Amino acid sequence: MAAKTVSDVFHYMNILSRPVTPTEALSEISLMYRAVIVLDPETLPEPREFVGRLKSYAATVPVFAVGDNLKGFSELDAFDGHFKLSCFCVRLACYMADYCKKHKLPCLGEYKAAGLNATCDLPTVYYFNDELDLTKTEAMITRLMIRSYPLPIKASEVLKYAFKQTRLPEATSVRTHISSINRKFKKLANRPLIIMIPSEGYVLLTPEIKKMKNLDITL
Repeated sequence: MAAKTVSDVFHYMNILSRPVTPTEALSEISLMYRAVIVLDPETLPEPREFVGRLKSYAATVPVFAVGDNLKGFSELDAFDGHFKLSCFCVRLACYMADYCKKHKLPCLGEYKAAGLNATCDLPTVYYFNDELDLTKTEAMITRLMIRSYPLPIKASEVLKYAFKQTRLPEATSVRTHISSINRKFKKLANRPLIIMIPSEGYVLLTPEIKKMKNLDITL
């Protein structure tokens, strides 16, 4: 439950996140992620081994310990940083973003691709200098498309990453949201922003994707 609450806070800050158990984290981790938060790491049987396994799958993704009982925890040095959960707010996101910048890693909360800028602290999503005027949900889906690019992502995964896990709609709503995004984008670029590739999933439409998938679409 704590992980879902923390994830909802990130969602409020326009940052994609995914609450999982330690076991799920080991199969979930990938370079699509910008950071990992381990809540109450002192409760893990082997914290150092757990962090080591995460790093073996995604060496450049920093792992942070977050909790209110970390004083005296002997394995804090296995993590890239630590923070009190009771202080959890924008400060934690800023701390992790600063860590990424300092170590020249892809930055937490920054979403840019193909002329799009959906970085978390902007008032809206931009396509070059134009505002897209997306809803909160549409903006989160767009951020996910940016983060997953160039890999297509299925509707079930859109639900998993772009929506609050405490308030999930039906999978069919993903198509409705993407249709709305495309309708707004077409007013600026006269083409859809996101396309569905059969049997693969949704992906940003770019010249690279058009060529890679041999699509007959005019850009």
